[in-house]
Amino acid sequence: MVGIASPHAYSAALSARGGSPQLLREIREIDRLTRSSHVIPLYTLTHLCTVAKVPYEAARDVIFNHRAHYSARKLKKHSGKGFRTIHAPSPHLKSLQLAILENCLPKRPTSDLSYAYEPRRNTLEAARRHIGAKTMIQLDLADFFGSISSTALYKTFVGFGYPKLLAFEMSLISSVGHEVTLRGPDEKGVVYELLKSGRLPQGASTSGKLSNLVCIGLDQLLGEVATAWGGIITRYADDITFSTGHAVSRSECNSILRDLKSAIHVSGFTMNERKTRVTRSGQEHRVLGLCVGQDSVWLNRNYKNSIRAHLYGLEKNGLADHGIHRGFSSDQEFMSFIWGHYAYCVYVDPDFGAEMRARLELAGVERV
Repeated sequence: MVGIASPHAYSAALSARGGSPQLLREIREIDRLTRSSHVIPLYTLTHLCTVAKVPYEAARDVIFNHRAHYSARKLKKHSGKGFRTIHAPSPHLKSLQLAILENCLPKRPTSDLSYAYEPRRNTLEAARRHIGAKTMIQLDLADFFGSISSTALYKTFVGFGYPKLLAFEMSLISSVGHEVTLRGPDEKGVVYELLKSGRLPQGASTSGKLSNLVCIGLDQLLGEVATAWGGIITRYADDITFSTGHAVSRSECNSILRDLKSAIHVSGFTMNERKTRVTRSGQEHRVLGLCVGQDSVWLNRNYKNSIRAHLYGLEKNGLADHGIHRGFSSDQEFMSFIWGHYAYCVYVDPDFGAEMRARLELAGVERV
């Protein structure tokens, strides 16, 4: 097996099998470009399969028959209002996506204002950026993952220096809803024809980081708006928050909104107008569900009350009855839901987190 980080070994093995000097030069160029992008060089789908420990035939099936490799299910949103569709990948697809995430996507943060799916960044850190805000404008991007096409993913992989064929194949492995067929092979090898572009799925390990990479241009434009208006801006996936440490007039606020909307539109996204929110001094500022004041960040009262209502229901009715009453499909789904909230709470408010854990354990709710 050729080592993933050893282009010399890969080239030597290829040369021993009769590889042309031109092909060897192309491999060295791929190695140079990918390493300058801080990703690991891969050359072919076969190479990716070797790294992922997935049979080549399985990878081809993923590309042409991807719907069979996802199981879609609906999960309650953390807000408790509505559902989101999660596409859970098959074992082979999951292995391929993990190999792409670990080797083909940079580990460093993609931009200064991106706080989701990034190392050592989270909702609390995003909210802290806005401590001391006097005026706050919040926007939401509609159908965020669904707005990012497999074509945009292809351009991202090509931009890292991967060969176009492999970049195309990785874009399909990382997306859902595409339709593709073969027009070849011809003298240049396999020739795909994309009949319908796919989109990023919620549930794939690659989706978060890829969304941030595709949004580099958007983040650049949003940052320019913030600089122009003397403000601070953060983006947590589809949630955008702009704030200033000084009061902003109504006309200035409208102009800032116009500039933010323009940046979003130019970048190929649309806004969820219903969720646009402006708050001023004297009003409660919230960022990603957290209250933001002049010197600190804390859990909002309604959120804590909703968690306490769950805890009371568990204590009174037991796990099974409470989960059914609240619309959860299984004990496992509810346990995942409530312990997920615990992890969030204990990070933001350790005292409330300790209370929550003690009551969950007393109610016999196992941690998952």
